[in-house]
Amino acid sequence: TDKISTMKGTVQYWNEQKGYGLIQSEDGRDVLVYKKDLDFLTLLDAGDEVDYEIQQTRQGPRAIHVEISKDSLFRSPR
Repeated sequence: TDKISTMKGTVQYWNEQKGYGLIQSEDGRDVLVYKKDLDFLTLLDAGDEVDYEIQQTRQGPRAIHVEISKDSLFRSPR
């Protein structure tokens, strides 16, 4: 079985109306993220630090199970 590891990154772009955005991984790669792949009640903004898993797709890597990083939970309100 494949081992799934949690990655860390920063939201570079998020469009709530279109339901997708980009996360820049710690190694500098851009990873696509869709609203349907956010964990329960997660809201994203550019600059948010997130934890996620990678799913390989025909279009390239995609972030799944995305949530705000535990280290960032106590940020200032929006």
